[in-house]
Amino acid sequence: MTTVVMGSSVQLGSCIMASMHAFRFDTFVKRLEWALPLTDGIERDQYDTPEAHYIVVSDAAEQRVTGCARLLPTTKSYMLPDLFPQLLGDTKAPSHPAIWELSRFAASVRETGEGRILSLSDPTLSLLSQILDFARQRGIERLILVTSIGIERLMLRAKIAAYRVAPPALIDGSPHVALYLDVNPPGETG
Repeated sequence: MTTVVMGSSVQLGSCIMASMHAFRFDTFVKRLEWALPLTDGIERDQYDTPEAHYIVVSDAAEQRVTGCARLLPTTKSYMLPDLFPQLLGDTKAPSHPAIWELSRFAASVRETGEGRILSLSDPTLSLLSQILDFARQRGIERLILVTSIGIERLMLRAKIAAYRVAPPALIDGSPHVALYLDVNPPGETG
C-alpha cells in the first residue's frame, strides 16, 4: 500500500523528512551523480526552508520513501533565478503567490519495474497528479520548474500542459529548459 503525505517540514515531522532527504540523496547524489550540498550525509540545500512544502510518497509495507517533490513560493528565494537565470532568457523571474517552483521531483521506478523508455512511468505520473492536486488545494495556478529537454519531451508526450519560459540553455553540458505547468489547464475543470 502506498501512502502520500503533504505539508511543510514541521507538519510532516522529522522522521518523514529524514527519510525523504535520504531518498533524495540516493536519487540525486548516488544515482544521478549531481554535485549537491550535503548536510550530515543527507541531501539538503538552502531552499529546504520553513516556506517549502513537500509531497512524500512511501511504500507503507516497506516503510521507505518512493517519491518526493518540493514546492516553493516564488515570492521567496527559489532555485530558478538564483542558480539557473540563463533559463529565463529575457523574461523576468516570476514572483507571485499563485506561482510556485517545483523542484527535487523524483519517483523510484527501478524497484517497481515500472520504468519506461519513451514515456513517463506510472509512479511518476501519479506523483505529478498528487502535486497538481496539492497546488489546486492551495490556489496555486502555475508551477515553474527546471528540467532537461528529454523530460520536457516526455511531459509533452504525456499531454501535460507545459510550456517553455525561454529557449533552452546548457547546464553541465546538456540542454535544459524552465517550464511552466498550468495547474488547471484550459478545458479542464478543477
